[in-house]
Amino acid sequence: MTERFLAEMVFPGDAWVVPVVRRSVAAILLGAGHRDVDNARLIVTELASNAIQHTASGRSGGLVAVDVIGIGADVARIEVTDDGARTIPCPRASDDLDCRGRGLELVEQISTTWGMRRLGAGHLTVWAQFATVTRTAYLCEATGKALTREIGA
Repeated sequence: MTERFLAEMVFPGDAWVVPVVRRSVAAILLGAGHRDVDNARLIVTELASNAIQHTASGRSGGLVAVDVIGIGADVARIEVTDDGARTIPCPRASDDLDCRGRGLELVEQISTTWGMRRLGAGHLTVWAQFATVTRTAYLCEATGKALTREIGA
């Protein structure tokens, strides 16, 4: 599949930008013809929030960069680059009563693949690739076979 660069945005590392990032990514993907952007909204919310909360991006003068890439008509990738931290992000097991700590676990569950790469000066990019078309299976009463339909088509 062909990758198509759609946008790069740079935001201050403040919590108020997370809803702006979420709306911006959704609008970019919809404008590029992607139909289901719910996963994109959740993924970018988690990745941008983590960058602001757990890295130097959340300090005074910190920045968060968000890249949006289309991969064919049904797949996209979001890349969030932060100003660096001493640790690397990893999903962790959360107790049922924990109010936090499930973000990367959610990203792992709804993305087709995700990962990270270190850049110069300690910067880290965390990325996730995901479908932008939801396929739902239905059972045909007449034949008993599963039928698949694209939501948003």
